[in-house]
Amino acid sequence: MTNRKPKRFTAFLWHRRIGLFALVLIITLSVTGIMLNHTERLDLDETFVSNAWLLNWYGIQPDENPISYRVETQREDQPVNHIISAWQHQLFFDDVAITTLEQDVHGAVGVAQFIVVALDNEIILLSYEGEFIERVSTSISFSDIQRLGMKYERPVIETSEPLYYMADEHILDWDVITNEEIKWAQPYTLRDDEYQQLLIAYRGKGLRLERVILDLHSGRIFGQWGVYLMDAAAIALLWLSLSGLWVWSSRRRKMRKKKHYQKHHRN
Repeated sequence: MTNRKPKRFTAFLWHRRIGLFALVLIITLSVTGIMLNHTERLDLDETFVSNAWLLNWYGIQPDENPISYRVETQREDQPVNHIISAWQHQLFFDDVAITTLEQDVHGAVGVAQFIVVALDNEIILLSYEGEFIERVSTSISFSDIQRLGMKYERPVIETSEPLYYMADEHILDWDVITNEEIKWAQPYTLRDDEYQQLLIAYRGKGLRLERVILDLHSGRIFGQWGVYLMDAAAIALLWLSLSGLWVWSSRRRKMRKKKHYQKHHRN
């Protein structure tokens, strides 16, 4: 049997191990810190990140699928199709955000002069070009809209009672009608390319690169634990500085003792 003594974890060994552990974090802190010091020169505040994975990580991803309706309008006596979508409390005309929503959408139709969008207790009027015109409350005439349709190129509303109301040509007054020859708006399933265009419109330009770099520098990009991780990197850097000083001082003392010992033995 050998009488080998267990290896002692000296300050030098701890210095090396902690240095290897903190290397990646310290490099991240250094590089991102330099970038943030030159934000304007690097245009970090004007550059946007559109990476899908990163946008999903930041939560810039709708929780639900859009509700869409395809409407037909007339332009220069030619039929033109547009898509009206409701997604995460926003109303879209094709791939352009029009207004915010606080109620559910129950249909969209293109009638004479307007595009009509029905909500729970109000309707939204858009131009054929997708310009917002106005919101019209229907609570005085009826409420609890269930679906929207069209008859004689006029909008028709079905309520929960159920009763059916048709607007005049100016969409100011509503009259009760029978449920006959009404063409109801049907939800439209977006194609993949239409969905991607709408998703880009929903996300806007994306994330500012400055925010991503700042969150990476602080560790917030990894959540609460990321902040603690960067704190650990800062503490590790402080430890490396102090332990490095200690190792240097210890070796210097040893060298002095060695020189002193050799000097006396020569004499």
